[in-house]
Amino acid sequence: MNVLLDIGVLLILGYTAGWMLNKIGLPKIVGYILVGVALSPNTSHLIGQDTIETTKPLMDICLAFIAFEVGGALKWSKIKIHEKEIVNITVLASIIPFILIALTVFIFGVIFPSLLPFGSIGNLSLALLLGVLASPTAPAATLAVIHQYKAKGKVTDTILGVVALDDAVGIILFSIVISILSMFLGDHKMVENAHLNAVYRISMAMFLGAGIALLMNLLSKMLQIKTEGQWIVIITSMLILCLGTSKLLQVDELLANMTLGLMIANRSNQHTKIFKVVERYTEELIFLIFFLLSGLHLDFTTIPQSIFLISIFVGLRIVGKYIGVNIGARAAKADTSIRKYTAGGLLPQAGVVIGLVLSISQNEIFSDISEVLLTTIIGATIINELIGPIITKLTLKKAGEIKNE
Repeated sequence: MNVLLDIGVLLILGYTAGWMLNKIGLPKIVGYILVGVALSPNTSHLIGQDTIETTKPLMDICLAFIAFEVGGALKWSKIKIHEKEIVNITVLASIIPFILIALTVFIFGVIFPSLLPFGSIGNLSLALLLGVLASPTAPAATLAVIHQYKAKGKVTDTILGVVALDDAVGIILFSIVISILSMFLGDHKMVENAHLNAVYRISMAMFLGAGIALLMNLLSKMLQIKTEGQWIVIITSMLILCLGTSKLLQVDELLANMTLGLMIANRSNQHTKIFKVVERYTEELIFLIFFLLSGLHLDFTTIPQSIFLISIFVGLRIVGKYIGVNIGARAAKADTSIRKYTAGGLLPQAGVVIGLVLSISQNEIFSDISEVLLTTIIGATIINELIGPIITKLTLKKAGEIKNE
């Protein structure tokens, strides 16, 4: 098969599977992911490895659109209403899973040294890195479910706010952990770089997103953008420009595009039209392509290799998210529904966490644990991406924010 034929087959089969699952009350994106997994080179070899490599830019563009929409959902008026809840929940739902997983994995290594034979420092490194990788949430799956079922309400607004911020918190925690481990392992240069990289990646991503938003507003006025077709062209151009510049400057691509969406939503007179165009004409195709390609990247053969660590990671991450949301919401004196249901939208994981674990695997000082770390995270990602959308739908339905299916 050639790449174009591969993509055509994927789109048809994926859309059909999503339609069928929707008929039985499941989120369409689960069907997209399953088709991607079934046709993956890691599973059936029906799709070639070259398709995965060739379509990487397409997947990045889809993620840029998704991040843009997540940022666009963060209107200042909504953020202000739920400001305390969003901040408290974001911090605690990131830190508590980190603590639970890190402690449990380290104790597990002490009790069962034959299963984690990396020595005390190696096991500590593995425990801390697995803990910190539990923090980020993938916005794509959550947003897809919210839009498919047209969920609206305070729980939905809180979930979107937390999802938009916890990647930044995850990057900060990651840089702190890398710095601490580097001091233990003697890489002092990396300690300095980790702090600088975190500040640079986050701050420059926000400046870039705001700058592209300003450029988009200026161009739309200068070029007198009015029709929906014109808006599709200008939106796509600006998102790809933001994505490409992010890669050039080596800043956080997700955060840059979220900031772009946030600034357009709050500073553009045309924001309603812009996001309606995206939702009406591009969203369905973007979700279809993104989750099909995500499925192609997932490798089920990694699960048996680290089943015990995957179980610990997935189970304690869920528990940690629920505890963190509960404590954070109580501290902010949030509504009961926010306390009970927000965590259900914070379970999916994909892009950011995979990027972070790959950066670890490329560093020589973590060579002893990089393989088990990578297989654990990929295995956990498969589970979280499949169960996350289903749990998101169920919790939003219980919260009363999904009216019609």
